[in-house]
Amino acid sequence: MAEKGAKGRRKTVDKWKKKKWYTITASKIFNKKPLGETPVEKPVNLASRTIKITLDVLTGQRARRDVTVYFKTSDVQGQTISTKVSKFEVSKGALSRTIRRRNSKVALVEKIPVVGGEARVTIIVITGRKANQKQKTGIRALISEQAKDLKGKEFEDVVKEVLLEGFGNDLFKKATKICSIKKVVIAKASFTEAK
Repeated sequence: MAEKGAKGRRKTVDKWKKKKWYTITASKIFNKKPLGETPVEKPVNLASRTIKITLDVLTGQRARRDVTVYFKTSDVQGQTISTKVSKFEVSKGALSRTIRRRNSKVALVEKIPVVGGEARVTIIVITGRKANQKQKTGIRALISEQAKDLKGKEFEDVVKEVLLEGFGNDLFKKATKICSIKKVVIAKASFTEAK
């Protein structure tokens, strides 16, 4: 942007000097860990920005590097920008390394009503050996039954339960009663706001 000086010449204004640095923090489920900093002229320009980061950076656990978490900016207080989780997903490479020819993959996408909208959660159960149709049907019914426990919660609480707590372990224990299970993967979860 340019302004006219005393003698009619244009004086350039450095936009960088007008900008302030803001610290972006993760949501409460990750203890508001700093994600980085961003320069911005007006706080209103920070609305609905998306920041993605791998889960190993948030938790310090190297084994979680295949999960990417997406945060959306939600609130600005002083020089700090708060965020909320909008979705997470496991990389396709990590999934393909887990699934082999002698295993069966039983996947189900559950639409779960949550506070303010709907969560779509993709749950994959990988069996230890080939599963027959009856076993696959039993596993799908089990996934649907377990997903009912997530209904009516905040999306952040759903993410905390499926990503950081024992949802997958509980499902694994129950599914082993149907057939041999190699792994339970919560492959993806995303939030859609109600219209």
